[in-house]
Amino acid sequence: MKRSTYKTVFAAVVLLFVFSGRAFADGSAVVSVQPTSSTISSGGTATVDVEISGVSDLYAFQFDVLFGAANVSATSEIEGSLLSSGGTTFFIPGTIDNVGGSVTATADTLIGSVSGVDGSGTLAVLTFTGLTPGTTSIDLANVFLLDSSFNSIDFTTQDASVTVKSSVITTPEPSGLLLLGIGLIGLVGLARRGVAAI
Repeated sequence: MKRSTYKTVFAAVVLLFVFSGRAFADGSAVVSVQPTSSTISSGGTATVDVEISGVSDLYAFQFDVLFGAANVSATSEIEGSLLSSGGTTFFIPGTIDNVGGSVTATADTLIGSVSGVDGSGTLAVLTFTGLTPGTTSIDLANVFLLDSSFNSIDFTTQDASVTVKSSVITTPEPSGLLLLGIGLIGLVGLARRGVAAI
């Protein structure tokens, strides 16, 4: 089965359970981008984690990440360690769009009749490369969390930002010792000229 077909099936399952009228599970989970702010130079890389805290019985999730395409480009995404700590998973990295500034339809689910995971940890890890100087937000969108009974899990989100600074190559100041050495060479040269002129 093609990757796009897996994405379609997963999205259909998520939408089915989100809009099926099932009760929302109680919870105070927070899905966040960490660190909340980071600074890189043009051409440098920043790694950000999509993390969750305070979750109970997390069985599957899906999310999008939005960013300023003028300042950074997304280069990769890998699965985090939290969900896989509960058993075998099926992870779908999001589709990277560096023109529109998005990583869409990242999804992960446990497989089989197992309980979801509890606690806090990393859902996915994304890497960005700095392009032009400026600050861009790294925002979460279209987040869905499901428990092992396919009930939606309540949550809040926290976004982050990445600041790109220009890569300026600075010329180091000559050290005092180097200047002293040049001065001594000059004096020796003058002394030799003086001896030669006599």
